[in-house]
Amino acid sequence: MNDKRLRRIAVLAGGYSGEAEISHRSAQMVMEHIDGSRYDAVLVNIDQSGWWSPQGPGENRTEVDPASLSLKLEGGETWQAELAFVMVHGTPGEDGLLQAQLEVQGMPCTTADSEAMALTFHKGRTTSALRDAGLPVAASIDVATNESWSDQRCQEVAELLGLPCFVKPNEAGSSLGISKARTAADIWPSICKAREVAQTSVLVEAALAGREFTCGIVPDDQGEPMVLPVTEIRTDNDFFDFDAKYKGQSHEITPAPLNDDDTVQLQETAWKVYQTLRLRGMARVDMMMVPGSVAHVIEVNTVPGFSAQSIIPQQAAKVGISKQSLITRIIEASWPQ
Repeated sequence: MNDKRLRRIAVLAGGYSGEAEISHRSAQMVMEHIDGSRYDAVLVNIDQSGWWSPQGPGENRTEVDPASLSLKLEGGETWQAELAFVMVHGTPGEDGLLQAQLEVQGMPCTTADSEAMALTFHKGRTTSALRDAGLPVAASIDVATNESWSDQRCQEVAELLGLPCFVKPNEAGSSLGISKARTAADIWPSICKAREVAQTSVLVEAALAGREFTCGIVPDDQGEPMVLPVTEIRTDNDFFDFDAKYKGQSHEITPAPLNDDDTVQLQETAWKVYQTLRLRGMARVDMMMVPGSVAHVIEVNTVPGFSAQSIIPQQAAKVGISKQSLITRIIEASWPQ
């Protein structure tokens, strides 16, 4: 750790949302596979108690200064990060709050900037931005935080969007708080459920029928974005919910069994999303192939899962990119040019 030739990387984990557990898994994978011959990595946990690092034996906690991303080592030496590897899912890692703080202190990080992160964390605004750019998305309606819907309003929305429809918190990830409303009477209880997960506006969205796919984008060995193979997601659950994502209740096929034209269409759509939203580093775009139509964007993940079971490491492996090489690419592409 004291080798000054190594670049110092703070791997940030945790956060204040229900995704903290997944974040810790992702950060642990970074810690296990980061190239120790090039980088001096320290795990930094962020939670309601503060910023801290597990240093030394047992449950020892060393406080981390958020303003400088530094900590005191056991010998009294100060360790200060040169780059933040952001593995915080949800707030503050995906909503731009963490990035804004890092920008103030001039600390580079592995995600897009605070403005792009704030936009993409809000499902409704992201959908609007993609729609304005000509990218296919599902029809949707926002429900303001202080808005109440009558039975008549629910019926009107059901007729407009069709049934079933999805109800989602605008600012939550990992499919937390999402419900599939099968009747007009289901819509308002689903809105209330979404508000329990995130005290934000809510998105009511038309359900798209088709096959679900996802495509990651990561830096190539020159630091330029490259599109990974497409994965098909199959689950017996109603949709790709939290249990399907993280409790093994899905089956992921990489590369997806598709013809060349459909594969190219999905990869080009993911690329257009990445460029339109000004993303950076590692990202993943979830899409639905609607029969007789084109690929529709259903989700954008700016700090995607990075555990051993996660999709992007699977996709990278299919094109010969090891976990260590992938981590190195993400870090090297994040240094200021």
